Amino acid sequence: MSALRLRVVIPHFFREGASEGSGGYGSGRSGNRLPRCLALARCLGSVLALNRAPRDWILNIAEEQMELTPTSCLAGLAELQVEVHLFVCGEHWLQEVVELYAPRLQLHHLDLEDPRQLPLAAVRQLLDMPAPADLSLYLEDDLVIQDRQYADKLAWFHKRTEHRCVLMPHRHELAVAHAPQHLYVDGPIKKEGEMQPVWASDETVVASGRFWDGQDLSFVEASNPHSGSFCVSAPQLEQLRSAAWPPPDFVGPLETAATGTLLGRFPVLKTSWACREFLTLEHGNPSFLPLLVELPQRERPLGP
Repeated sequence: MSALRLRVVIPHFFREGASEGSGGYGSGRSGNRLPRCLALARCLGSVLALNRAPRDWILNIAEEQMELTPTSCLAGLAELQVEVHLFVCGEHWLQEVVELYAPRLQLHHLDLEDPRQLPLAAVRQLLDMPAPADLSLYLEDDLVIQDRQYADKLAWFHKRTEHRCVLMPHRHELAVAHAPQHLYVDGPIKKEGEMQPVWASDETVVASGRFWDGQDLSFVEASNPHSGSFCVSAPQLEQLRSAAWPPPDFVGPLETAATGTLLGRFPVLKTSWACREFLTLEHGNPSFLPLLVELPQRERPLGP
């Protein structure tokens, strides 16, 4: 079986103070250089760690030789080749971090009058790249993959749905003060003009399936499709290539790139909240944790 090819596109921008008074994105927050460096390093490291070969090397200290491992007997993709493209504009990027990973990624400099358009420009570059990979992943530069089978799960989902749907992960922040709880930051949103309360517990299951490790999963068409990332298969990418551009606005340019690109093209699903840990991304530069103490807490649990 040939290796699965995963192409990853990450737009990267940092200019301290740029977002003051305009939404407070971490990429422009004052005093945020070190946290942003850590988030970018973790993002790049987590993506590159998805690379997988059928056999690996063992350092035999006793014999001062290298030995090959046997072929892995664990379930999942036998071989995964990751190709990483990082897009920057001007001088507004964390060079000290990128240099650490330079041999393992392709760096693209774009000339843009408005840096806010970098995410959409990166998506367009992804769509126009020749020889589409088996999976094409768009990822904001502060998101961290902590699951060795992240690509396996997406490949399984696309095959099971015959490339008709897209699966978004659940994005979370580590709520240290409330450990071991996590804060899942992309909860329900209201449609324009909607007046009734909207609760996560009201989301309707629209599909179910069993992953190859035996997990029974349920899926919802989430009221909030955003997660800062998307992944499409090669057939889906071909459809997006010829779709109208730019995509419809969704919140702002950053969110439009990650989510608006897909809206109206494919049904966008997430796992139900009971199955939330199946596919997740960590928001490596937390922004929402203060809301844990600022907002009232609804005590009612979801489900049984």
